[in-house]
Amino acid sequence: MVTRGFGRAMVCAVLLAIATSMSGCSLLTEPPPEVTAAIDTATEAIRQSAGVAEVTADIYPVDLKDGGPLTDPDAWTASITVEAEASGVDVQALAGSVGQNVAVGIVSTRAVLRIPGENGDADAQLSFTPLPHGSTVITEPDEMADAALALRELGGARSVTVFDHGDPAVVRVDSADRWAGLTQALRALPGFGLDALSAVTLHTVEDGPARGDSWLTIDTESPQVAFVRFLGELSTDGAVFSVSFTGIDTRLDASAQRPALRVQVSTATQVTTVAGMLTALEDADTTVQGVPRATFEVATRTTDPDLTRTGYLGLPLGSAEPDDRVSDIPDAAPLDPDAAPLDPGAAPLDSLDPAAAADQLEGDRALVSALLDAAGDAAGIRGPATVTIGPCGDGANEQVHGSVIIPIFEIADSADEAFDAITTAWERRGITKSDRAMGTDFYTAADDSLDTLSIRGGTAGISITVTTPCIVTG
Repeated sequence: MVTRGFGRAMVCAVLLAIATSMSGCSLLTEPPPEVTAAIDTATEAIRQSAGVAEVTADIYPVDLKDGGPLTDPDAWTASITVEAEASGVDVQALAGSVGQNVAVGIVSTRAVLRIPGENGDADAQLSFTPLPHGSTVITEPDEMADAALALRELGGARSVTVFDHGDPAVVRVDSADRWAGLTQALRALPGFGLDALSAVTLHTVEDGPARGDSWLTIDTESPQVAFVRFLGELSTDGAVFSVSFTGIDTRLDASAQRPALRVQVSTATQVTTVAGMLTALEDADTTVQGVPRATFEVATRTTDPDLTRTGYLGLPLGSAEPDDRVSDIPDAAPLDPDAAPLDPGAAPLDSLDPAAAADQLEGDRALVSALLDAAGDAAGIRGPATVTIGPCGDGANEQVHGSVIIPIFEIADSADEAFDAITTAWERRGITKSDRAMGTDFYTAADDSLDTLSIRGGTAGISITVTTPCIVTG
């Protein structure tokens, strides 16, 4: 017979072993002091901002199983939640404070700014995250705030969420019946298709277990309103559990993408019925010039492969994949090297034999690499630069593409001094400012060695992108 005291001792021993194995041989593992201090500083700075009701923060290991030595700051991550006051908040200013202070540098940090709705407007939240690997998309906090303020006024919106690295903003609505009207309202918004409003997902939230959530992602052209109306009606049909439609993500390689529709129903008969409806759709309602024909999948909630039908909208089941994938973003016109320049005074594209073209591209690659490295040196810290040779129009023409995000907040509280140092160095080299739009400064090289050059500050640091003139072999 096991006594009660012995039983308690055994339970404690088991819990001790589990806790020890999960925490790297320490029961009370805590973040390194520098991590705690950095998050404390960030939360206190945000707390002092006007319009803040409450700030909370959590620090936790990236992965308790294999996160590396927990004395290393890289083994930790943090999240900060900011609750705005109920009314009278300067959303742009508060977003700027959160965006600036969440760029902690020493530890990967996420933040959410929650803004209660006023006067019947929807609640809104801004999501700040570390820059994803390989991405150069940075949306400034004030642009995120402007997008949230515009979206929260849409009729039927329950809540909105705006992101900082190009993910579609999300508008949650009560019913898919509103999708068509909201699509038209969104496309009428100033700036729709740019920055935080590059695309929007309409998300219908169902309250009970009998139906799943449905969503639809739209951009400036796709999908057509007629098809959106059809999807809204399909989503509200009692036989349909959920509907989801995703389009082309312009941040990714367009040639590898195709819009996709997925419908979940309850029975095999419903699978056949819905699949038949999708194959019978008219091209005039479902296709958009420059965008590939969408795929579809109709399945039961059990996702039994024998009860699943797949195909392409408006085509019979079993049809081969259409040869309509795009080689660039939708509606991008290919560059014709034989066409007359739009500017009569503009110089034509360089045309070189293959060997000379290869030499020129390698020289341009070295030029871009040196320019990005020099920018980092001027700022006082280099970032991981990406320099590649890629197409600049049709497949025959190539140019060098370069980009870097200089993590200036790892060594400074402000990016202003580094930004000025970089652009001053450019000016001395004959690279002068030519334009500014949407928070980005554009520069032009006097010797025409660069095709484009831009710089902007962001929450992750200073972002620079550059391309060289197109090289045409011939």
